[in-house]
Amino acid sequence: MTFKELRQEVYETTMMLCENNLIRLSAGNISKHDGEGHIAITPASLRYDRMKPEDIPIIDLNGNIIDGERKPSSETPMHTSILREMPDIKGIVHTHSIYAIAFATTGVNLPVICVELLSVGGPVPVAPYACPGSAKAGEIAVDEFKSHPNLKCLMLRNHGLLAIGPTLYDAYQSAVNFEIGAEVFYRASQIGTPASFTNEQIEEIYRVYS
Repeated sequence: MTFKELRQEVYETTMMLCENNLIRLSAGNISKHDGEGHIAITPASLRYDRMKPEDIPIIDLNGNIIDGERKPSSETPMHTSILREMPDIKGIVHTHSIYAIAFATTGVNLPVICVELLSVGGPVPVAPYACPGSAKAGEIAVDEFKSHPNLKCLMLRNHGLLAIGPTLYDAYQSAVNFEIGAEVFYRASQIGTPASFTNEQIEEIYRVYS
């Protein structure tokens, strides 16, 4: 994969996240690893409605700039920690989406009440707090994901959502599905008590979809 292709995939994914209102202004960040030590990651402090593909820097697994004029995202240490420690992961989406932040501030884990949350490997936990932009945030995320092998999304305490996948599109889908599930849980909670799927129902869903 060329640097141009890497940048284009990150750019297109960023635009889709903006269209879904999962990221706004310059909040949130996206990265794609080509599997050969090259990572395209959104730039720091640049509004996404002004970003062009060529603004996206290419870095290595230690965060060093390989190609590009702009500084990489402030969350680079979190992305590189995950990509170093989890080689099967090639795409990362970090959003500041409304419902993700809301639940992350309360510390409420999201149970599996709908297929959207089942699809991201729920129940979805809230990770212990770590300062945004720190390598510690990545270390905590790696520990959480390795402790829950089927988990594709993780809430970052008082911060937002982290979605991972073997491809960037997989991570994007998980971020969208999580936000849908989180909004459903919130709205259902205003009406009554949301009912989680039972283990038997989950097994049946897996059988049907397989």
